[in-house]
Amino acid sequence: MKKDITTIKISKKVVEELVKLKIHPRQAYEEVILKLLNDYKKNGR
Repeated sequence: MKKDITTIKISKKVVEELVKLKIHPRQAYEEVILKLLNDYKKNGR
C-alpha cells in the first residue's frame, strides 16, 4: 500500500530544533513530530 506523503515548509530554525530532538541522526522528522504531537496530547493543551 502506498503511503500518502506531503511537503510542509518550515524555517531552518525549526529544522535545527527538530534535529536536536532526534534520538539518532537517521531518525525521520516525521517520527520526531509524531512524538511531539503525542506528548502534547498526553500532557494537555
